[in-house]
Amino acid sequence: MANQDNKSPESELLGFLSGNPLLGSHLGQKEMDDLLSVLPSLAAPSANAVQAWTNTMMNYQRDALKLWMSPWANLSGQGSASVIEPSAEDRRFKDEDWKKNPVCNFLMQSYLLASRAMCETVDAAELDAHEKRVLSFYTRYAADALAPTNFAYTNPEVIRQAVETRGQSLVDGFKNLTEDLQSGAITTSDPSAFVLGENIAGTQGNVVFRNELIEVIQYKPLVEKVYQRPLVIVPPCVNKFYIFDLNERKSFVKHALEQGQNVFIISWRNATPEMGDLSWDDYIQKGVWTAFDVARDITGIKKINVLSWCIGGTMVVTALAAMSAAERRNIASATFLTTMIDFSDPGEVEVFIDQKQIDAYQNRLDTSGVLPGNDLSRAMAMLHANESIWHFVINNYLLGKTPPPFDVLHWNADTSNLPKAMYSFFVENMYYEDKLKVPGGVTVCGKPLNVADIDVPCCFISATEDHIVPWRSTFLAKQLIGDNVEFILTEGGHVSGTAINHPVKCRRSFWYGGTNGLDCDAWQASAQKQAGSWWEHWHAWLAEKSGNQIAAPQQLGNKEYQPMDAAPGTYVKEDVNQNG
Repeated sequence: MANQDNKSPESELLGFLSGNPLLGSHLGQKEMDDLLSVLPSLAAPSANAVQAWTNTMMNYQRDALKLWMSPWANLSGQGSASVIEPSAEDRRFKDEDWKKNPVCNFLMQSYLLASRAMCETVDAAELDAHEKRVLSFYTRYAADALAPTNFAYTNPEVIRQAVETRGQSLVDGFKNLTEDLQSGAITTSDPSAFVLGENIAGTQGNVVFRNELIEVIQYKPLVEKVYQRPLVIVPPCVNKFYIFDLNERKSFVKHALEQGQNVFIISWRNATPEMGDLSWDDYIQKGVWTAFDVARDITGIKKINVLSWCIGGTMVVTALAAMSAAERRNIASATFLTTMIDFSDPGEVEVFIDQKQIDAYQNRLDTSGVLPGNDLSRAMAMLHANESIWHFVINNYLLGKTPPPFDVLHWNADTSNLPKAMYSFFVENMYYEDKLKVPGGVTVCGKPLNVADIDVPCCFISATEDHIVPWRSTFLAKQLIGDNVEFILTEGGHVSGTAINHPVKCRRSFWYGGTNGLDCDAWQASAQKQAGSWWEHWHAWLAEKSGNQIAAPQQLGNKEYQPMDAAPGTYVKEDVNQNG
């Protein structure tokens, strides 16, 4: 009996779980170890944590009682103010019935009280910063999923639509749901509205090179004279390149051509399971460096300008650092849109980056050979679930509507698979271990990298509202690379501020020319703010590094690189379901 009394709470719980047929069968040794590792903090919360939890529960019960009593106050003629209101940014409850209909209003307030209590409980938990951030994220995600707006019986707009259409909206919604289940993704834009090469990605050009990983497209000049040095664009490989060429009103490519640039762009291939062993080195050698060589060989000019975006920017950083000093002298300039070198604060995606989640996902990668593009798309959508998931669930499935055409959302849904080896290298070395900023921390193409070796003129461009690549993190490149770095900060988001920011009718502003040696916020305070798009300001910077102007080429490619398919090429038409 004495031995039994001396058992620790941990061993008691372990014995209970192991002997419980419903629980123990689902818990392996690793799960047991993980659970036991957090037991001390769960078993003995501090007095402050207990007090915070108690306050949360008392406040919830007090407000819930007020809400339950409000109908009686209304019946007695006393009236009652709302106990809780949705925030000004919360657009889920914009339908008038959420205010005017007492049942709907009661449901809304009950939900808001419960979700607030859930989130405040997490806020009071005594966990390390990352664990709390992850728990807070998934708690908010669960709370968003349970909103009454997401269910047909509790959404007044859905009920009204069903009555008005005599149930046809529900039939149409079920049809939309079955179609999306087959495709594996929620439809966010009318899929029939855009045709590659016609009303999207329509700037004229030709594929002038193709290998197993990339197509290189050269675009037809739009002016009589072009700059000597070609501009090579390295887009991210997680989406298709045509974000730089959506349509005439938004096309970065077309605008660059109008400024006299001789533009080449990489079109990354959508990885198949057979390509799963392709490495980061392969993407540099067969992708980035090869595209550089193609542009040089076709133009006959050794020096080139480079522009890259997001993970494409990270590739170019490693490609430049892996070059010899002599090779880097052939890079006239390098521009990086929303590109991190220091990953110590990777923004909202940090909730997906820890060893447990990486290990768990590795099993999926080992099975499939690739990171399915839809997986990455779903993860990004989870970061803003109400706008990117539940809005479309309500619109498509509950209301039975087809989302309107939207070129940016069409592109956003057109994802690409990534090879297992390449993706694992990127996540573990950059996001998880943050080794790119460390001299010798990462080896690419046989060379230990030091980003301080990148001595070419660089321009980093980031956006104030970018939730995927925080601008304050990208700003740290100024300290890591050196003095020959320009920084431009634009209003807008990850896409809308950078790749899409056409000068015509631009309502944004940007900052430039801040004092060197300051931290990011002090730099912004010292910088000049200018209304309009950063594109024209940047092009003036680029023009100084582009050489003389010469007669525009009459033909694309040359004898060695014969023009093949018309832009946008063939790789861009391969989708994730086709190759995943």
